Amino acid sequence: MRKLAITLVVLVVLGWLFWRTVQSSLTAPYVVDAALVSEWTLALRGPLQPGAGLLVLQPSDQLRAQLFQQIFNRTMESMTSPTAAALPLVLHSEYRDALGSVLTPPEVLETAEESGLSAATPAPVCIGVIRREGSGTTRQLYYALFEASAVGRFREELAGRYEEAGGTGAFEPEGFPLVVPIAASDADFQSWWPLDVSSDNDCLAPLVIATP
Repeated sequence: MRKLAITLVVLVVLGWLFWRTVQSSLTAPYVVDAALVSEWTLALRGPLQPGAGLLVLQPSDQLRAQLFQQIFNRTMESMTSPTAAALPLVLHSEYRDALGSVLTPPEVLETAEESGLSAATPAPVCIGVIRREGSGTTRQLYYALFEASAVGRFREELAGRYEEAGGTGAFEPEGFPLVVPIAASDADFQSWWPLDVSSDNDCLAPLVIATP
């Protein structure tokens, strides 16, 4: 009986240590090279191209590849990655439901360029995950969260231009999260938008720039 009790205690301790190790791995900072988050390309994407964004900022695709590998190494889960890294600034759905009634895609791009987004360098914040119940399974999306005050100013300017042009549909410029999708349980990345995430509630671990 004593041996059984000792065995059970050992198993509990080993299980606790394993759980602590897993948790420490999941919450340790993700690290990327500075070059991967220092240059972004402002671009329009057509409705037939993958992704949720009509207007996006595109980092080096190595950012997506590097972070996907880090996520896989920690979770060991079978997931898929988007075909290209892109941070949506204006959603296809926002253009379809509101902006497109009075503005053309080139005018949206023009507003972004005039607001200085061509030179924007969003700062990394964290790696987060959101989960939703699907058909008989739980879907999940891992993403990189960034921050850039220039994006907020651009969306405010776009809202003003939309209103001046006679737009009456619902376009909400505020509270738009800056997210690059990295890995998901399925390839339907566009279906996750619009997103409602925050650094306070949805971050798993910090996303930091490697020190020289």
